[in-house]
Order: sequence, then structure tokens, then C-alpha cells
Amino acid sequence: MKSQKVLYIAAECKPFSKTGGVGDVAGELPPELKRQGIDIEIVTPLYGFNNPLIAGKKPSNKYTLNFNGVKEIAEVYQAELSGVPVNFVRNQRYFGSSEIYVNSRDIAYIDDARRFSFFSMVCLAIVKDIKPQTVHINDWVLGYLFGWMVLEQMPQRRILTIHNVGYQGNIDKMQIKGWSIEEFLTKEETAEKFTDPHDDWNSVNALRLALELSHKANTVSPNYCREMTLPENQAECFEGGKGLHTVAKQKYEKGELIGILNGFEYKFEPTDTNFLETLEKKKKMKAALSRYFKHPENMLLGFVGRAVDQKFKLLADKYDGKSVLEHLLKIDGINIAILATGLPKYESFVGNIAVTRFSGSLTYEGILELPRRDNYCPIIAFDGEKAQQISLGSDVFLMPSLFEPCGITQMESMYNATPPLVRWTGGLVDTVKAHSLGDGTGFGFDGATCEEVLRNLVSSVRESLSMFRDNHEQFIELQRRAFRQRFLWSATAKQYIDKLYLS
Repeated sequence: MKSQKVLYIAAECKPFSKTGGVGDVAGELPPELKRQGIDIEIVTPLYGFNNPLIAGKKPSNKYTLNFNGVKEIAEVYQAELSGVPVNFVRNQRYFGSSEIYVNSRDIAYIDDARRFSFFSMVCLAIVKDIKPQTVHINDWVLGYLFGWMVLEQMPQRRILTIHNVGYQGNIDKMQIKGWSIEEFLTKEETAEKFTDPHDDWNSVNALRLALELSHKANTVSPNYCREMTLPENQAECFEGGKGLHTVAKQKYEKGELIGILNGFEYKFEPTDTNFLETLEKKKKMKAALSRYFKHPENMLLGFVGRAVDQKFKLLADKYDGKSVLEHLLKIDGINIAILATGLPKYESFVGNIAVTRFSGSLTYEGILELPRRDNYCPIIAFDGEKAQQISLGSDVFLMPSLFEPCGITQMESMYNATPPLVRWTGGLVDTVKAHSLGDGTGFGFDGATCEEVLRNLVSSVRESLSMFRDNHEQFIELQRRAFRQRFLWSATAKQYIDKLYLS
């Protein structure tokens, strides 16, 4: 294979920093690319001023930049991840906080636009020093880097991975007056490409800039890639390309936008012995989780996810005067465990359903002391250990996503012999097979209208309960097939090499 030097750049990288799928991919894909012969280095911010990663170390490099009219210094520290060099960019002003993304109070994205356009400018200097053949960025936060690379006519191949087209870095053009990135609006090569396709918004769009200027781009599943080329349709609860569908379709038709399914890190092989051991672990974990319920023998339906529109809207939406979650709680024979944190409106929704005499906000510590439904246990918190417990201890894992670029929790649930129940959208179509098929691994639903989607969600839960309760041998075979599924990073990395780096 032809030697290839790749600089892989992401806003988060596990185990150093992580909020979602970007962190997982950035921490798991590059080591596999390295194993397959790619000469790769990672660049990511160093969050937190007193980060222990740099204790006792000296910076390997230092850059002085004129950014937004201010002299800024960025230090680069080096570490290693499974044989892959990692370059951490340190700057007190922009990355002194331990927060990866900032929830801007007044103007959406504006704080992160400042922080990551600065990061992009530092990365430009790093690219000039390292001189890779390929620069591979992730999501809108690095789109500015491609803009500067094009303006400086740099020769590197530009690769973009889109993890979620819903986040595009849209900011009103007036808000970036005097910023370094305002340059993109003044240059012929970038002006139109940096402008949001919604004419009435008068906004810039960093993801569009990255997509337009990429030599190749990919999404994190084939089906999500196809969905991204279609317009949004709210009547069908279909998100589509969120305004970038026309640009995405043009790239797709030229073969410059493809879908490559993410992988998952497995700790053991799907042998019969490991399957039986997993079932035993599931039994014990379900018993531990079900001590909160009046009828612990009921089918346990588990949900783990962010309380945001993407993950939670379909549970909160109503038909026949009740939310979907309320309809589910009225099904005889079902217990529901929810672990979620996110938007206040969804946290309040979860709490108000949980208790009968409570109007404030719930906390993880206080939930069990409050009057509550006897088949419902919500936890409003971010708790990685509890998330794993629910994934393992549930009988069915609920994932009713409004959209889903790839999804990792359904992969984890199958690894735990927990059949997922998903909406047939995005990467869920690529990873879960309907139980009605001979090789089925889970349950699914969709619909031609939003109300039909909601009704079919409830019907699908009833269907899963019917199999669990009335045909348990068939249910165990479904668990076995789910457990045997493997989505390997080795296969994913090979596609990155063949379809993005060398084609």
C-alpha cells in the first residue's frame, strides 16, 4: 500500500475528552488505521488549565498567532494513544475550561465558533509543520481550517467526516465582524461556500464550507448518507439534510460523499459460552435494577440517552391526549428505566411523569424518595456506570431516535444480548434487523406521518412484550442473534483507507 501521512483532527478524543460519538470515533479509529499501515497523528484541544496529561511535561511546540486582532499563544503537548501520536493544543483563553462544547446563552454556536476557529488556525500552523498528505477533520468545528487551506493554496487532500448534519455552526454574518473568519466572506474561493443556503438567515455555515471544500466526505453510516441528500419533512418527522441536502446531493452524485458505518470496541468473542455467561449477568443485573418496581418479573424496557430532540422528542410527543411515554407506562407487563440528562423541558417532562405530587426538578440522589409510579424508574443524570447497567440488565433497549447518524448504544445493547427497539432511520437501519426476518436482531417502527410514527412506536413495544412473554424461546434466539452481531473497526478502517485516503 502506498504510504500515507494523515493528520486526524477532532474536538474530542476518548479517553482524553468525550461527550458523544465523535470522541469514540477519534479514540478508536486512528489506532486501527495505524495498524493497517497509515502513518497517522491526532490533533485535539487540551481542555482544563491544570490538565494532568501535561504534568511535568514541556510543550513540543509553541505558536504565536494574530487571531481576531489579538496576539494569542498556543502550546502543543504530545502524548500517545495505542501507538498513535496525539498533539494537544493548549490555550488558557479558549480551552482553559474542562467543557468541550459551550452552550452559548445569547447566540447559538458563537462561543464555540470563537474557540474552534482559533483551534483551526492553530491546526493550520501544525499542518504546515507536519506536512501530511491528508488532513482529516470532523464536523463543523474544523470547517474553518479547510477555508484557510484553500486560501493559502495548500496541497493536502481534505477529508471531512460528518457525525451529525444537524450541527452546522450557523451564525449571523454581522456577529463575526472583525473576526479572522470574516475573511472567508471576502474571498471568491470561499464567500458563497461559507454562506448558509437559507437566504433569509443571512448566516455563515461552517459545515457547508467544510463539505464544499472537501475532496471527499463521509457520514458515519450508509443510510444516513442517503438521508442527508433529502430535504427535511416535518410532517413525516424526517430530518433529512437540514438545509444542506442540495450540497450533499451534489457531492453524493459525484461520488464525493459516502457512508461508512462506525465500528464498536468488543471485549470478547460472540461464542455460545460467552452468550450463556452474558445471560447470567443480565439476569443478575435485571434483578438489581428491578428492585425498584412493584412487579420485577415484568419485561424491562431501558432507555439511555441525551434528553434532546434527537433522542427524546418521539417519547414526549403526544397522540390521543397523552405522550408516548405515558402510553408505554400504561401497557400491562412493562417496567421502564430511563437514564437521561439534557434540555430542561425534557428533564421536567421525565420528572413530572415520574411522580404524582412534585413540580420541581428531580435529582439522581432524590428520585427514589419521591412518590412515583411503580413501573417507572427515571434517573436524571450523566452516569456511565448506570448506563452500562441499564444496557445489560434490560430485556429490550429503547432507541426511538428522531434521526440517528450511526448510533453506538444499539451496538452496545446487542453486545449485551439486549435486542434494541429502534426507529428505522439513519444508521439504525444499517445495524439492526427486524425480528420478523430470519436473521432478525431487534424490533423497529416508522410511519408515513408523525402520528403514525408515534402509534407504531407503541405498537412495536407491545410486539416486543408479546414475544418476551408468550414465546420466550424465540426471544432468546433473538438475543443470541443480536449478541453475535459484530461491527468491527478493522472493516471500517479499511473502507476509510480505500474510499477516502487512496481513491
